[in-house]
Amino acid sequence: MLEDTDPKLALRLNPFNVDAFITLSEERLGGPADTADIDQLMAAAGRMAAEAPGDARLYSVRGVAEAKKGDVEHALTSFRHALVLAPTELQALQWMIEYSAAQNDQATVVDRVDALFRRWPDRIPVYADRLPEIFRGADQRRLLVQRLKMAPPWRVSFISSLSKSPDGALFAADLLWDLAQGQGEQNAGEINQVLGALLTAGRYDEAYQTFLVTLDDERQKLAGNVYNGSFLDAPSGSPFDWMVKRQPGLATSMAKPGDGASTPGLSIDFLQAPVRDPGIRQFLNLASGRYRLSVKASAQGAVLPKGLFWSIACFKPGTVLGTLPVEQGTYPITAISAELVVPPDHCGLQVLRLGTRAMTGSWNDRYSGRVRFDDVRIVSAP
Repeated sequence: MLEDTDPKLALRLNPFNVDAFITLSEERLGGPADTADIDQLMAAAGRMAAEAPGDARLYSVRGVAEAKKGDVEHALTSFRHALVLAPTELQALQWMIEYSAAQNDQATVVDRVDALFRRWPDRIPVYADRLPEIFRGADQRRLLVQRLKMAPPWRVSFISSLSKSPDGALFAADLLWDLAQGQGEQNAGEINQVLGALLTAGRYDEAYQTFLVTLDDERQKLAGNVYNGSFLDAPSGSPFDWMVKRQPGLATSMAKPGDGASTPGLSIDFLQAPVRDPGIRQFLNLASGRYRLSVKASAQGAVLPKGLFWSIACFKPGTVLGTLPVEQGTYPITAISAELVVPPDHCGLQVLRLGTRAMTGSWNDRYSGRVRFDDVRIVSAP
């Protein structure tokens, strides 16, 4: 439209074209402007407002111009009037957010941000970097948490935007902690996104503590060095819970109480095909020290040509700390174990996974039968 591509021409054709005037004023006020230009814009805004007194954008233009001249009191009056006319006027909202933050009026900031994000969701990523500074104290953050508890429509996008930077992810984790302690609604998608961001940033301890704090009462009972090691609940999608990825050559099922199974457990049916990766793993946050990995396993006609084993490795640099082979054949529930040592350095995050020694998908190495795990746990060893 002409108002956007050539606002000067649009104004010559119609001196009271408000859209063209807004575009032109944003261009001029967006950078350095001398006093004469500012006065001219203010006068033009006044004439426009006389013709269109209900257009809040005109009062925002006047407010920006007055603020550039250093006339904060008159700018405040103009922006407040703009918000009376249109509570979601963009320029007025953004200016009042910064002004209220400078005045340490976080309660007003929350109200303005709520209005901004509801009407202008594209501004959420911009303020994801700004709000952690405004609400850096626990008392100030509590005001934001109270609003998040009300599940505003922008909450998921806001948490997602915070998670895109290490500092933002730490702030998001603080919000999740506060929400959990205040019995606020928990959103697994939000939690897992923040955990993933913290892990990517190398903040392993903060990620694990956030995972524990955000568990509800029932899931708290499943916590341990291995989470849900007895397979009493379905995977939640958390990196510190069982991650079960569909892989070719096998079918995985996790029976839990209420499914009709006699006992809970993890079953793997091999489908007469090569298997490189069973696709089962869980991140751990073990302190340095000596541990024992213990597994209860059973099998029915299991043929494992390239082996099957549990392993624990440092996430980075990938150093394997210990392996526990699973026997093939047919046998009842059998307890097997292996010891390992977690070093004090460069191993803040570990990966527990089920693997094979297959390097290629050769059909000469076809897996068949069933293997079942009733319990996987890690305990401190003397």
